Amino acid sequence: MADRAPDPTTPQGPISRRLLELKLAEWQKLAADAGWNPETLAVLCSVSLRLLERFFKLQFKQSPAAWMRELRCRQAAALISSGYFTKDAARDLRFANSSHFCHEFKKVYGVSPQSFAARGGGGRGKMSP
Repeated sequence: MADRAPDPTTPQGPISRRLLELKLAEWQKLAADAGWNPETLAVLCSVSLRLLERFFKLQFKQSPAAWMRELRCRQAAALISSGYFTKDAARDLRFANSSHFCHEFKKVYGVSPQSFAARGGGGRGKMSP
């Protein structure tokens, strides 16, 4: 059997193909299982952090940390839209504290969680990352 050339759109090697085969829902679960930490996510995927970073840049067009921040904030937005208080959403999604949560949320949505809730979870501008 002839050796195949590596796929030019992914990082080199069979580990990368395994990463590529993961579905978005599996990535979301892995991110939560990793405690929203890129280093821990790399360990769970049995790859180096650098390989994970290269893979995310190719597949998701952003770093693992940025992708996980957006995912957490989308989940927080869903909780807030369903009636959660900011502190409860921050706790459930394992943010260090409410202040850190508000800062991260504002990076993604351009408004504080309180403003987001006041607008009914919708609105204009960056409300949908």
